[in-house]
Amino acid sequence: MFHLPHSKKLETLKFEVTVTVQKLENLPSKYAHLRLTMTRGAKAVSTKEIFATNQRAEPRAADGVMKFVSTMYKMPGSGQGAIWEEKKFKLSLVRINPRAVREKEKGIGYTYINLADFANPMGVSESLKLSMSVAEGSLPAVLGLTIQMQWLKNYKGGDGDGASDISGLETNSVASSMHGSVEDEQDQDDL
Repeated sequence: MFHLPHSKKLETLKFEVTVTVQKLENLPSKYAHLRLTMTRGAKAVSTKEIFATNQRAEPRAADGVMKFVSTMYKMPGSGQGAIWEEKKFKLSLVRINPRAVREKEKGIGYTYINLADFANPMGVSESLKLSMSVAEGSLPAVLGLTIQMQWLKNYKGGDGDGASDISGLETNSVASSMHGSVEDEQDQDDL
């Protein structure tokens, strides 16, 4: 998928996106309290705290879920072989230090995921494995995820603001809208 110029008339479709963490492997042994976050511009959604033992984690179903609404752009008339505008999210692994006064959370690794690879009005549920280099880890961490995308054909929620679209669906995930620079906000669509 590639970036399409917005000067062309693109079809706008809203999708409910659910990213579920199935398991994490090859984690740095010194970190037992972790969280995954997905960010795009100033918008963010994250899992609840995930507990690791023996360099692995298999979170309870409710703890490893990130759920939000994302606007996707499709080239009109592209049918089955749809051409979707690229929509990259940064997927970060964050260590949590529950005893720290300052810097309770710190990113220890990240990778990117393009939702355009999973967009389909018929719905998608796909399992995938991603590798991520992590601080203080000798091997790349392996993330086992399930991505589900469901087209919201009659979606009437939100005003196109990604923060309201995230919080409107929040059930088990933690959602926020962080303050970014004006340039960041101008460059990014809603999730």
